[in-house]
Amino acid sequence: MKRRRSGAARGAAPGLVRTLAEAGMVGAWEWDPPSGRFLLDEGAAALMAGDPGLAGRPLQSERATAGLEEADVERFLDAVRRAVEGDDAVTIELRSAGLPRARRLLCRGRILRDGLGRPIRGEGTLVDAAEVGADARALLGLSEDAAGAAIDEAAGLLIAARRAIDASGNPHLRDLVDVVLLEVAREIANRSQPASPVRH
Repeated sequence: MKRRRSGAARGAAPGLVRTLAEAGMVGAWEWDPPSGRFLLDEGAAALMAGDPGLAGRPLQSERATAGLEEADVERFLDAVRRAVEGDDAVTIELRSAGLPRARRLLCRGRILRDGLGRPIRGEGTLVDAAEVGADARALLGLSEDAAGAAIDEAAGLLIAARRAIDASGNPHLRDLVDVVLLEVAREIANRSQPASPVRH
């Protein structure tokens, strides 16, 4: 595979390319069907693999996804497999587990095929969900999870704040942040009920 910086944007609808550029792409990836290996640019290597030093190196799937939240690794690989089986499109929201904070990523990709319909390459882009407005999320096919993404991000930030407050030894601040954490936990639980179509 040859390294390309933003190959997934080529051939896409002009509106999508413009939206991705305005939103601020943070990474691009490619996938080689025969070998099953991924090739990541520096941004994708930092977020998906957890190591920007792996940019440009063919990586097996377990290494290429080592920087994602554990629950999202199989979701991403399943999305790629479904695309290969005939859907062609990869559209998924992921969470990187990187420091100093986790990031929510919008992943949009596609499978390219030869004249006989055989997959020859997969390519995609990553966009920081925090930088994407409602119009961009709609173009990316992920508009339905905007509220859930915000609540999940708030939960992560509150947990980090709780740890810092624990270290400070201030019981009043700890009680206050616990109240907010409880409300956020209730909201997440409500969104996780079987009747809800929202995915986390």
